[in-house]
Amino acid sequence: MNVSVLITACLTASLSPGPAALSTIEASLRYGKRRTFWHTLGLAIGETPHLFLSLFGTLWLEQHLPYAQLVIAGAGTAYFFYLGAEHLLRPRSALPEAAGLEGGGWRLFCRGAWVNFSNPKTIPWMIIIIQAAGVPSDALAWSTTGVFLLCTLGSEISVMSFYAFVGDRLRVRLKEPATIRLVDRVTGLLWTVMGLLMGSQVWQLLRA
Repeated sequence: MNVSVLITACLTASLSPGPAALSTIEASLRYGKRRTFWHTLGLAIGETPHLFLSLFGTLWLEQHLPYAQLVIAGAGTAYFFYLGAEHLLRPRSALPEAAGLEGGGWRLFCRGAWVNFSNPKTIPWMIIIIQAAGVPSDALAWSTTGVFLLCTLGSEISVMSFYAFVGDRLRVRLKEPATIRLVDRVTGLLWTVMGLLMGSQVWQLLRA
């Protein structure tokens, strides 16, 4: 297992502007970074079922469909390049308006859990990350599962805490079109780099 690739992939996925990032920024802009902690914790809990499904699903694919790894890696490479091009060529000038957040810490926690749990892209991303990092799935052990969960959930909590801090400190600048376009372009570069890493994995699988 390539832990450095795993961490890079998890950080890139968390940094990419999506429902979790937008929801976190909105919560921070409304309530500040301290109350947004409950939202961030909910995001991590909501993602956990997808992580276990991705690990066990990958094991089943490798046992019953031996060419699934190559197909998934190839699809992941194309998808990463697509995301990179989308962010680089068409950066946004404004964040979409999200539904209002009301209530205390428990409601913010439930909101965060639902955002990640209901996101249909979570499992495909996790499977792609597993393949890219070479996470062993032939015999799942607690050590492997622990490292995977530590990297994925640790990245999600760290990145969302960063978004909450930025949203709390830069409430006005985060609303500026130039700042939003810059974030999209940086994220596009990160997805392009991940596409190159995935491409190298596909090449190794083809040569195997």
